[in-house]
Amino acid sequence: MTALEKITEYLSKDTERLAEIIEKHPQQVPVPVIADWWGCDENSLRDALQQQGLLGIAQRKPGKLNRGFVVPTGHLVRWYMCKWGF
Repeated sequence: MTALEKITEYLSKDTERLAEIIEKHPQQVPVPVIADWWGCDENSLRDALQQQGLLGIAQRKPGKLNRGFVVPTGHLVRWYMCKWGF
């Protein structure tokens, strides 16, 4: 298999995985789903959401200790696929 074929196969499988995620989570993608897909720790992903905010939203309601994390599916897809289109 050539290098180009390997890359094409990898991208195809990755795109299929993204399509499955979109089908299962059309509004928001849970942090554990993304962490599993990317092979990273959930807490690392939560830290990135909290500190950088590029991928989603981290919030903590006044008087609460726990935070909530929201990764909108549309935003994730556009960010991951570099398809902003504006």
